[in-house]
Amino acid sequence: PSLPASLDGFAKKVKPLFRLSERELAAYSVLNRIDYIVEECPMAKGARTLLYKEVLNRLETESPGTKQAFYCGFLDKQRKPEVSPTTMAEKDQAMLHPCSVCQQPTTAEVCSYCKMMARAKTHSV
Repeated sequence: PSLPASLDGFAKKVKPLFRLSERELAAYSVLNRIDYIVEECPMAKGARTLLYKEVLNRLETESPGTKQAFYCGFLDKQRKPEVSPTTMAEKDQAMLHPCSVCQQPTTAEVCSYCKMMARAKTHSV
């Protein structure tokens, strides 16, 4: 699928490999000699998404095909306008403004990327 450029500053996103699992993407990358990052993001420590990922992986181990069915069901619900009339970005549009450093859309004065870069520069000395 593709995600439209729903707001100024956001590029249209095309996701041709969206149905592949993390393991399948890793295999594709290895076979095509594409470098990829194996480690979890250090900023994700304690994030709920890691718990959700762990739960879904456990369900998948116990009942193969569960993750795919869950994801396809999620996508089907997103396609129905009565369930999802607007995208999250459209709902949050009033809260977005340019980052004071890089001018990319953000909800804070300085975007997360610029904050991490500033922190990295401070700690790299």
